[in-house]
Amino acid sequence: MDWMKWLFSTWTMIRLSGLSGHFFMTISVLAGLLGSYPALKKQKARLHHVHLYSGWAGLLAIVLHATLIIVDTYAPLTIFEVLIPGQASYEPLWNAFGTISLYLFGFVLVTSDFLKETLGKTLWKLTHWLVLPAWLLMTAHGLFIGTDTGTLFTTVWYAVSTLTMFTLVLYRMRIRPMQRTRTSAKERSVVR
Repeated sequence: MDWMKWLFSTWTMIRLSGLSGHFFMTISVLAGLLGSYPALKKQKARLHHVHLYSGWAGLLAIVLHATLIIVDTYAPLTIFEVLIPGQASYEPLWNAFGTISLYLFGFVLVTSDFLKETLGKTLWKLTHWLVLPAWLLMTAHGLFIGTDTGTLFTTVWYAVSTLTMFTLVLYRMRIRPMQRTRTSAKERSVVR
């Protein structure tokens, strides 16, 4: 029965919700990147659903993480310390990174699901790229103040997710200019 107490303790739930938030947000960003690849055009709808639902699951896990930190009795932070970047009594910089990433992810999810038509395609795409700094801030937050950092599981997870993220972002940056070049060539041939 002691393992049940441990599993459902506030401390364990804080850790699990933080790691779950990172997991779901990583899956969301990766699925979004993969959905933009021409080679995966047939999988675009499936990847979009993974992107959308894992993003919301990640945001809910992060909100749970922040809420549990506020109600924790061992090392609680006040609601203001959690919501105002830089105000935390413990590790203010790294906690600020977590708060800012929460705001950025929340902004992107709300603008994507509720304001996409209002913003227009160009502005929506620009705001959507905020997930990359949000992901980096969230990862730094977990790496530098996560109590599970240094364990084999989290070390492997952060290494694999970071390597995968950077690889897909670099590949995405590489294929965009090629797509623009093809489009420009088609436009020139139509004009002639």
